Amino acid sequence: MSDAMLPEGGALSLDYHFSADEIRLLARFFRNNQESLPDGLVDFAMKVERVIYNSMSIDEAEAFYS
Repeated sequence: MSDAMLPEGGALSLDYHFSADEIRLLARFFRNNQESLPDGLVDFAMKVERVIYNSMSIDEAEAFYS
């Protein structure tokens, strides 16, 4: 999509409901690639991590991120 097709201000919206498996995969991907994430994905990555982390026990979180 070219910039000419973006709405004014560049704001877009995406209505998508991620499955639990997709959230886990995204969280792990973002964690494994956090050093190379573009600045534009940092906030999204933090939100994904917060969702997955808040759904786990401490033991599950430690195992997931090990």
